[in-house]
Amino acid sequence: MQTRFTAKGTAGDGKEVSLAFELLEEAFLVSLSIIPKAAFSNEQLEQWAAGEAIQLPEGTVTVQPNLNEDSILPADIKTEETGKIRAKQNEWAYRLLTNKLWESYLIELEALKKQASELTSYSRSLFDDAKSFWERVLEHKKERDISQSKLDEIKEEVNKIFEVLKELRKNEGAQYEQSSAKLRDEILVLIETFKTKLVEGAQFKELFEELKQMQLGIRGKRFTKSDDNNIRKAFDAAFQQLNEARNSFASNKNSSRIENLSKIVGSMEKSLQRDKADLDYYTKKINNPKANALEVQLVKLKLNMIQEAISSKEVKIADIHKTLEKLQQPKRKQAQVGNKPKDVVAENNAQEVLEDGVEGVEGIAVEESTEAVTESSVEETSTTEEPKA
Repeated sequence: MQTRFTAKGTAGDGKEVSLAFELLEEAFLVSLSIIPKAAFSNEQLEQWAAGEAIQLPEGTVTVQPNLNEDSILPADIKTEETGKIRAKQNEWAYRLLTNKLWESYLIELEALKKQASELTSYSRSLFDDAKSFWERVLEHKKERDISQSKLDEIKEEVNKIFEVLKELRKNEGAQYEQSSAKLRDEILVLIETFKTKLVEGAQFKELFEELKQMQLGIRGKRFTKSDDNNIRKAFDAAFQQLNEARNSFASNKNSSRIENLSKIVGSMEKSLQRDKADLDYYTKKINNPKANALEVQLVKLKLNMIQEAISSKEVKIADIHKTLEKLQQPKRKQAQVGNKPKDVVAENNAQEVLEDGVEGVEGIAVEESTEAVTESSVEETSTTEEPKA
């Protein structure tokens, strides 16, 4: 870009003058030399405008007009080249403002480099600032007010910042993976220890709450995606195993009840057959013509007792058969303890009969109600992106 140009004008006293304008970029100033026309030839003016080091003559007045004013031409100077002067003024003003902007960019770049040199761990805020800075620089490439050499120089410095961030991010990532793996192993050990509690007769409702609280306890912890998946699968498997243990225990208790009731009803039916045999025996005995009056009276009492026993056992046997029918339908929900359903009453009645005369049969257990187990999931960990230039 041209940093010198000349024009012709007339001073306030009417004398003709030569106007020599020069842009002083480093000082962010414009210099105007007002030269008496007779003291400087046109050839000398052309040489000066071309950049040659020519001493200006005596009588030259130098001023520094303000580029921000409407015109850099002094008010007492008249010229027919105002359009040329105004065009150069705008061009130089844009150039100086651009230089100031780049000066501020270089200061900003130095501040970013200083931050990068002082980092001890990855900084997302510095990454965002460096990225924003580089994008603003590239906008000037589109507007063609930055040279490719200057752009390459700034790009190299910005890339150094990104390299520092990338290395710190890599180290942080390795530490993060180690921390995640350590915490993952600790949680998996806790889950395996929990599984050892899934034994017959365990309090499954309490175990469910324990596993649920264990799962809630790791919320907010940061894991790698792989570790998070492993932990999630381990918890799902533990919930499933807990549910299966509960169902298995309930099923075993149901099978045990069926077995016990089958034994009881078998014994009761044998006892009933004996009572019926005794009924036949005493019926025949009461009809014996040789029996005296006292014997007949005793036999009648005996018959009444046997008939009451038979009636009672038949009712209880029927109730037990109904209970067995229900127990042998696994999809039917069993009654809760404490509601005294019919099948529990039947079992109690059966036990009373056994205590009266049936020996060698185990007692009857009442099924305990348990809550169904549901599965839930661990919150997902957030991920971070790698810096790029």
